[in-house]
Amino acid sequence: MRIIFERSGGIMGLRLSLDINVEELPRDQAEILRLLLDESHFLTLPDDQSIAPAPDGFQYTITVETGTIAHTIHTSDTTAPDKLRPLIEDLSQRARSQRKPNT
Repeated sequence: MRIIFERSGGIMGLRLSLDINVEELPRDQAEILRLLLDESHFLTLPDDQSIAPAPDGFQYTITVETGTIAHTIHTSDTTAPDKLRPLIEDLSQRARSQRKPNT
């Protein structure tokens, strides 16, 4: 399974992204991501979460690809369902931790 995550917007307008193959992660990290995907019911969420403009807010695009399907959603700080927020927080943290210094 592959997860492609992008966060844009915010005060500085900085883009943050992550492209991760879940099968290549250590077992515990892969299990966390699978659990977050399951708990958010990601594959059943509508593609467009009706992104409402919010000054200095973040917008998110998340794509999950499995061997048989690919599902992408677009959401924001103001429109993300509560059940999706833990996944967004986890992916944001992973993307920040892989970012190179001075970028």
